[in-house]
Amino acid sequence: MSEPVAVPAPAPIPVEQLQFAMPPVHASPEEERTYRRERLAGALRLFGQLGYEDGVSGHISARDPELADCFWVNPFGAPFADIAPQDLILVNGDGQVLRGRFHVNQAAFAVHAAVHRARPDTVAVAHTHS
Repeated sequence: MSEPVAVPAPAPIPVEQLQFAMPPVHASPEEERTYRRERLAGALRLFGQLGYEDGVSGHISARDPELADCFWVNPFGAPFADIAPQDLILVNGDGQVLRGRFHVNQAAFAVHAAVHRARPDTVAVAHTHS
């Protein structure tokens, strides 16, 4: 067997040449809404895979990019692992469902509405009992 040949390590990249990964820029509120709903559904499925689902006790929401007092949330009783973007419901600040076909979890509404109302800079909120 021959001895391994030492290969010099590459030179470090100067810090001023490095970049930060930036969030995507969307051409329209509808495009951003679609992006947020897809990411929200994916986050719910990931939470389900990681065991962060406890019956109807967990929920994740994402603020609507255009309707500031509204947010998208998983429907009451739907298993996290099965959530798709079309399953999400849009809820207004009064707890009324504006889009979707399922009921809102009233406990989820209370928690998420309070956070979204108090923190207008917050895009997403996650709550779990696991």
